[in-house]
Amino acid sequence: MNEITILLLIVLGTIGLFVWNRLPLVVVAMGSALALYATGILSLPEVFRGFGDPVVMFVAALFIVTAGLEETGVTAWIGQQVERLVEGRPDRLMMVGMLAVAALCPLVNASGAVGVLMPVVMLMVVRLGEQPARYLMPMAFVSGAGAHLALTGAPKNVIIADATGTYGDRAINFFEFALVGIPLLVGTIVIVLLVGRRLVPERAAPSLPRDLSSHARTLVDQYRLGQDSFALELRRDSALVGTAVQDLRPEPGLTLTGIATAQGAPRLQGTLAAGDRVMLRGTTEATAQFASAHALKLRAISGEEAAGKLINHMAGVAEAVIPQRSELIGRQVFPGMVTKGGDMVVLAVQRRGEDLVGEVELEAGDHLLIQGSWSALSRNQGRADVLLVDRPDTVRRQLVPLGAGAMSVLAIVAAMVGAIASGMTAPAVATVVAAGAIIVLGFLSVEDAFRAINWTTVILIAAMFPISTALVDTGAAQLVADRVVAVMGDGSPRLFLAIIFVLAAVMGIVVSNTATTMILLPIVVMASTAFGISVLPALMALSVATSASFLTPVSTTANTMVMGPGGFRFGDYWPLGLPLTLWYFIVAVGLVPMIWRF
Repeated sequence: MNEITILLLIVLGTIGLFVWNRLPLVVVAMGSALALYATGILSLPEVFRGFGDPVVMFVAALFIVTAGLEETGVTAWIGQQVERLVEGRPDRLMMVGMLAVAALCPLVNASGAVGVLMPVVMLMVVRLGEQPARYLMPMAFVSGAGAHLALTGAPKNVIIADATGTYGDRAINFFEFALVGIPLLVGTIVIVLLVGRRLVPERAAPSLPRDLSSHARTLVDQYRLGQDSFALELRRDSALVGTAVQDLRPEPGLTLTGIATAQGAPRLQGTLAAGDRVMLRGTTEATAQFASAHALKLRAISGEEAAGKLINHMAGVAEAVIPQRSELIGRQVFPGMVTKGGDMVVLAVQRRGEDLVGEVELEAGDHLLIQGSWSALSRNQGRADVLLVDRPDTVRRQLVPLGAGAMSVLAIVAAMVGAIASGMTAPAVATVVAAGAIIVLGFLSVEDAFRAINWTTVILIAAMFPISTALVDTGAAQLVADRVVAVMGDGSPRLFLAIIFVLAAVMGIVVSNTATTMILLPIVVMASTAFGISVLPALMALSVATSASFLTPVSTTANTMVMGPGGFRFGDYWPLGLPLTLWYFIVAVGLVPMIWRF
């Protein structure tokens, strides 16, 4: 058995395992790479060379940049703008949702755009009293067109662009993908609006997210923070200026519920300064006496104001329940107490719905309302000795748009896009520098950065490089390319593009578009050369074809992402997917050679 036969068996076995879908994708991909080494087709360095490829670093760094946008509230702001445009109208939600996904694709790639906007759309669906199925599938499908608006729209775009520079006359430019991306987008939206309602099945979602839009006001009412609550601002001549935070003790009958800086951030350590606000609960008379004695400016806090102070750009809250066997049982706490780490403050304590004042020993079932900076709350949300009613990061992403560092992260992303679009530096360099800047400036921790990377995608790309290399080195790609050319005979180059599209579309039913691109790319290059045409239209037709992955939930990450939340079944995708695939075929075979000449 010669090398080419063995290689083709490995390729077919890899595709078969992808179809079987019983093993993790990374296991199949790495197994195929190791099989090439075990059979002597590739050397060990060649098997692992993909992990050092610039494309892999580009994709990994792009996930970190996306996480930076989420962490600083940029995506929450985008979600709020979408909600404003929708104005509670279901018909608008469909159009705005698709346009928003497409607009986000160049910024955070196709799957990232769906991931960012899916929670927003789910929340709006809850508020509209509808099911998410008819909105989520069009969003997933339109991401395929959105991915073609710029180089950063999908990992496979980088692979295609790199191949055009290596095998063609020039590399595809950053926004050149939009020459087909815009027609794909317009056609997708038209098809969805015309037949989407009839072709997307009505499915009930297994679960819907909580609407946290009134979360702060709910907590204020539950813990009665708006009743007999006052904010006392320190004047410059106040005797409390310079007092250590831990030494501040109000008069009997008053409860300290927090201290905030003039900017609204909790002051948990250090000394009090002019402009700081001391929040107290108690009678008007006792509070007025305390304010007069210490030269404080007294102001009552309404429920709405208390809600605004509870959750803002600087700080948030976590509602914690003490579970059985918690190490905190028996611990002495009181409202206004700073936690042991010095980064959070206890605002209120309740037991069976009743407020507890003064020092109390915690019991199982007690509720604590804790305030701190968003970073402090995130660091402590994984503690085993408390149960959180709502995760702080979930609350922040819904309620706090454009948080601290948002403008800086946007500037970093703009610089990254500018550097790539202008050709100033390689895409991998620009994205790695951008990701590094987000981490160095403290907008994302190293641990969160690693968690943000979709390692399945990264490893899949790296592990598929050996197959692509082996197809070229063994002559298998040339063999398949010659067979394709023989089948075409004297046919037109458009017939060649049609064959490419059919091959990619069939593989895309069961194999990810990234893996399909890696397998077919060398065959397309070899066949283009043998047929005597430019590789540019062939590779761009391949790019369009591998985006036409609409027939099954495993075709793309975006399709898979919406399957669970939408309540879809495996066979729900093809009714709407078929007309979209036909439109992509028309663009790949009809429009692509008009833009990039043979």
